Amino acid sequence: MKNNEIMISAKFVSDSISEEISFLVLRDISLKSFIEAIYYGMKKLSDHEDAFQLLNNYLRTRKELQVIYNAKGDFNIIDFTEKIEDQYVYDMKLDELGFVTSSCVLFTTDIEVMSTGLFQKNEKSYILKSENSLEYNISTRRLNVIEPSIIDIIPANEMPRKDKASIIDVMIPTLLSTGGMLLARSLVMSLSPSASSMGDTMLLMSGAMGVVALVTTLYNYVRQKTKYKKDVAEWKTNYENYIHRKIKTINEWQKSDIKYLNSVYPNMDTLFNNTGEISSAIFSRSQNDNDFMTISLGTSNEVKPLFEIKSDKKDNIFYDVYYKKYGDTIKIQIPSKKDDKRKKKLTPDEREAEDRNKFLLTDLAYNFANKGVDPKDSNEIIGFNYLRSDDDTKPPLLLDLKSCGALGVVSNDEQTSKNFVQHVVFELSYYHSPEDLQFVFFFNQEDAANKNKILGNYKYLPHANELFEGTSQFVFDKDKSGIVFGQLLSIMNGRSKTTKEEKEEETSSQKLTQIVCIVFDDYDIKETGFSKFLPEVPKEGEPYVNTNGLTFIFIQSVKDKLPKYCGNIVDIHNVNSNERKCSLRYNVLTREILNVLSEGNDDDTKANDTDKLIEYKHFENDYIFDEKKYRENFELVFKQLSAIYYTRIAENGKVPSMVTLFELYGYNSEKVQNNEIKDSMLESWKKIDVNDVTRNLCVPIGKNEHGPLYLDLYEKADGPHMLVAGTTGSGKSETIITYLIGLCMKFSPLDLNLMLVDMKGGGFSDRLGSLPHCVGVVTDTAGEEEGTSAAYMLKRFLESLNAEIKRRKLLLSSFGVDNVDSYIRALRVIKQIKELQKQSGNSETIASLQKKLNEKQVEALNKEVEELATLSHLILVVDEFTELKRFSNESNDVDFIAEITTIARVGRTLGFHIVLVSQNIEGAITDDIRVNSKARICLKVATKQASKEMIGSSVAAAPKMPLNGQAYLLVGTGTRFEYFQSAYTGANKNLNIEPAVTVTQVKHSGKFNTGFYSSKKDNEREKKKNENINEHDTQLAYIVNTIIKMSENMEKPRQIFLPPLPGVIVDQTEWRSSHEYE
Repeated sequence: MKNNEIMISAKFVSDSISEEISFLVLRDISLKSFIEAIYYGMKKLSDHEDAFQLLNNYLRTRKELQVIYNAKGDFNIIDFTEKIEDQYVYDMKLDELGFVTSSCVLFTTDIEVMSTGLFQKNEKSYILKSENSLEYNISTRRLNVIEPSIIDIIPANEMPRKDKASIIDVMIPTLLSTGGMLLARSLVMSLSPSASSMGDTMLLMSGAMGVVALVTTLYNYVRQKTKYKKDVAEWKTNYENYIHRKIKTINEWQKSDIKYLNSVYPNMDTLFNNTGEISSAIFSRSQNDNDFMTISLGTSNEVKPLFEIKSDKKDNIFYDVYYKKYGDTIKIQIPSKKDDKRKKKLTPDEREAEDRNKFLLTDLAYNFANKGVDPKDSNEIIGFNYLRSDDDTKPPLLLDLKSCGALGVVSNDEQTSKNFVQHVVFELSYYHSPEDLQFVFFFNQEDAANKNKILGNYKYLPHANELFEGTSQFVFDKDKSGIVFGQLLSIMNGRSKTTKEEKEEETSSQKLTQIVCIVFDDYDIKETGFSKFLPEVPKEGEPYVNTNGLTFIFIQSVKDKLPKYCGNIVDIHNVNSNERKCSLRYNVLTREILNVLSEGNDDDTKANDTDKLIEYKHFENDYIFDEKKYRENFELVFKQLSAIYYTRIAENGKVPSMVTLFELYGYNSEKVQNNEIKDSMLESWKKIDVNDVTRNLCVPIGKNEHGPLYLDLYEKADGPHMLVAGTTGSGKSETIITYLIGLCMKFSPLDLNLMLVDMKGGGFSDRLGSLPHCVGVVTDTAGEEEGTSAAYMLKRFLESLNAEIKRRKLLLSSFGVDNVDSYIRALRVIKQIKELQKQSGNSETIASLQKKLNEKQVEALNKEVEELATLSHLILVVDEFTELKRFSNESNDVDFIAEITTIARVGRTLGFHIVLVSQNIEGAITDDIRVNSKARICLKVATKQASKEMIGSSVAAAPKMPLNGQAYLLVGTGTRFEYFQSAYTGANKNLNIEPAVTVTQVKHSGKFNTGFYSSKKDNEREKKKNENINEHDTQLAYIVNTIIKMSENMEKPRQIFLPPLPGVIVDQTEWRSSHEYE
């Protein structure tokens, strides 16, 4: 939708019909004009005869109009006979009556519908708490990003070492040593009689020592065993407590992550409420945000945490300590023989159950990071690879649409597919502005009733109406698909070219409006030229790069029907919740996962297909799978979202859609009838002290949201030179004419002159050429009647300009000045002195004035006023100046553009002001032209490059940029940058004529019906009212004729360029016949 436009519908309901037709209208037309547009437009439609008959009966019998989905419910029932502040309601503007995009007027003779407002007054919203319109400002979005965080789990220290010696191993040395001593003593006693007397005593001592040694050994053995058990127990307890603290931290962080994700990506209920309150989150995402085009598929138990668990997996062949997780703690298990004996008594099933989820302690950090819920027992959590919460709150499962290239959706149910698309479209539309995101829908072929039903939520969305010019972004059949594919091909070719040029120039890529094509039926897309922009499969392992701003969503009943490349695949089963899952195209399978292929004893327990092993993310979403519960919510929020227009649109939305010349200057019918306009212009010409051409060239050229917008081509203001660009129908000529006629209304022909070069067949030269201010005209057809070419006439024109430059230089030199303004002011002083000299008693005044003159100027006082040449500011307008290139190619001796550029450079001080106008500006602006053209007016242009060359931005090439005189004004490098509506000079001088109204019928698919209604052509009431009015009696013609009459008895300016002599000169002399002399 263009700026200042809204899309509203008319619904026709009776026992026999139910039709709804949508229209594009300007929001500032009256209700009466809109109703007339529907009436006369419907009268022409042969395929809506029943609806027109119902409309005709309704308007004849009813005085009230029902409005469904009014902005705030203030005018749900409109009484045509009601007045508000002495104004009939039907004369009020649509926006004053609360009409917004998605509003609908109901025509029915059978039923009454309880109309409702889209929004309720709400103190939370600065928009809804006041009586203001639904103008929304995209405010700053706070980006609260979680810092990268790591939980580092330190491996357990070395377990206390156990002494492997048994009690026998400990006792044998003591027993051997004690036995050896006793044996030695016994041998000594038996061999030495002298030692026998001490034998018993020695044997007893040796035995006692042995016993003491044995007891000591046994004590140390028992003490070591006890210490080992204590150290092991302490080691286990310390590490178990450490892991418990880590698990507690992980749980806290997981809860925080879940709350954070649900806050940043809330569920649909929150989005519904936020839309109704016009939350600041609407349209808040920028293309530079990391979550641009990120959507939530629903809630899931398979969402990765936002932190990392450091997960180095260590192997230790000497370390076979295990652990088992119980809730928030672990129990370390150290194998023992006693335990082994106990297990041997268990059955195989009991042993399997006991050993399940028992892992090596060295694998703990790895398991915590990479494992999750026990596949056989969902209540047992063995790791933290996914987010979990004690209260079963689930985080959203996010999907990055922009980087997937194409999303494949596999659904066994058509309605479920539509619900999924509805969910995705609303979420994307909620977070992203129409400037950043646009949808194109390729639906299956449907009948008219189903089309209305399918498009009910989408057709009003600005996200589905601003990509193409006058063409629907919805496709329902093969023929219309060709139109849309052609439009997309044109856009993508332009983008591809721009991207290639940027790569060559190593410049940063410009932001592109992201296009999301939602494809239910591909209409043989592979056989079209557009197919070359289908996503290509990236190299294995490399991410897909979205360079051209194009994303696809393909919906199919089975996976095998999806196209060659889909970065993500979403399965949505309408019944089986286990089959609602998302997966990636590229998956890395770990060795642990691959081991599943060889597990089990029979084929039923084996995963013999790797597709069964990839990481699927399952999700839940009642807004998709239980859509009936939320159907009315979706219907309302889509309309609410469509009704909001944000500041990008509003900055142009407040700019009037049309401004007439008389309106710009405040002229009314009374001033026209009383001839006050002529008096006003005469007074303006005479007040040279106020309207001083040497001080300013400032006149209004249109209106912006604040009122009249002025342009001043004076060198110290916006001038001296200007560029104007715009496509055919953009309003270039009207914009230039508004400025030129404004100058002629303000300054006399002796102060300001026009020279017109019109290379498109007399577009504005015919309308302004008769002005007394005009001192030269050349067109592309000039000289044809005289047998000379346009190129020759251009040469003559340039010669005349060069002669004028030389003349002006000489005149400036004769007055001893270096610029035309000094000359004009000096000449005024001289003329004033001359007038004073005619009267006595002015000697002091004359002496004072002479002090303002230099020697050469004083000498000029000796001349008669008639001998002193006048100089003026000269506005040289070259329309379609790029055509001069063609003439330069035809002429080998003259480069017309170079000549014009030279004149612009040297003519700054000589009073020259050059206005170069063209519709194809791209590549035509030379460095000299760019440097010398301070002011630029850019209306709608065909390419982004042309817009960039003119105003440094592509906004003037946007699809939403309207024609008919809306434009951007740039002065310098940004001193002024304003959007405005230029005046329309072709309006009739009879101000009782209502402004022309046009209404476009928005069709379900294909081209819009732009000829649905035109008040000039179709409104029989207006045609009858205006049948005696001459359509050529325009406001411009009235002003031009008035100026011509005003100047009839005034001094005329010197003609710089004269038309060529005619090819045949007829001798008008009357000769007397010979007999008269006889």
